[in-house]
Amino acid sequence: MTFQTAVWAVNGNLVDAAYARLMLQASTLGSQGVIGHLDCQVNATTPSPTAGIVITSGAVVVAGAEASYQGSYYGWNVGNDTTLSIAPTAGAIRSDMVVARAEDPTWSGSPWGNPASGQIIFPRVISGVAAGSVLPPGGQSVIPLARIDMPASTSVVQQSYIHDLRQVAVPQTLQIVNVVQGPGSPVLSAPSATTVAWPPGANWQIQIPNWATIVTVAWSANELLWQSGFVRGYMWPVIGSSVSAPTVTTPQQIISIPASDGPYRHTIGGGAMVSIPPSIRGTTQTLQFANKTDGTQTGRLSFGEHASVWIITQFQQQAALL
Repeated sequence: MTFQTAVWAVNGNLVDAAYARLMLQASTLGSQGVIGHLDCQVNATTPSPTAGIVITSGAVVVAGAEASYQGSYYGWNVGNDTTLSIAPTAGAIRSDMVVARAEDPTWSGSPWGNPASGQIIFPRVISGVAAGSVLPPGGQSVIPLARIDMPASTSVVQQSYIHDLRQVAVPQTLQIVNVVQGPGSPVLSAPSATTVAWPPGANWQIQIPNWATIVTVAWSANELLWQSGFVRGYMWPVIGSSVSAPTVTTPQQIISIPASDGPYRHTIGGGAMVSIPPSIRGTTQTLQFANKTDGTQTGRLSFGEHASVWIITQFQQQAALL
């Protein structure tokens, strides 16, 4: 059999259901999960917790697991789903898993008895999974949404019992590289323990993607020239207009150069993975470097024409509750 083609843009074509599922599987690279980082969260009922749970609106892709070349299924939860409840526990603790399952009755040997039209993906509760489980039982077309760890003798689902298990099917990423070369007239580092923006020019306006929940940062300050005296302080990148009260900060990288090291050039660097708060997603922010001493140094660092600073910021999309 040669290549099969079904193009919607050409009049007269019909798309077989299995072929459509295979196209979805190809377009999502065989991955499965929620589409957006806020999609299909599992929450306790509010304002008063009950035995019920709430699944928020959003979309999912579920990869078929029961048959060869089954393809993937798309489901869209419109509005909050409140159809599920968690059975009360007796004298022992129990963990249940809330999942989205594709129950397709059309493949050979399917155990699902629902009609072959209409809804195919359903929210379900798999009761009695192993403690700490993050994956549902194998062999089914299913993605996990949350695990609910119920204490003994409990009939009410508290928010603290719910553990988010969602994964974004095809997470977005954006990598930005910024570099600044030192000026012709060297600029010395801060002389006190006050946090200041340094080195000069190491600040950029960056657009935070509206889907970004995590940023991974890697940076290096190269060929900083040692000035006389003991140098001890910190340098680190931040996001926000104020270096002393930034919106996002990374770990401080220590600078420690004994006076006996002599007038050599030094390179420092660091890396971190930090969360992006909802308040700055989709906004333009200042990325810059902060610098301070530990209050005991007598020497300083010089940022001049042979020095440079580079920073790589990679924004990532991961499932988030906010």
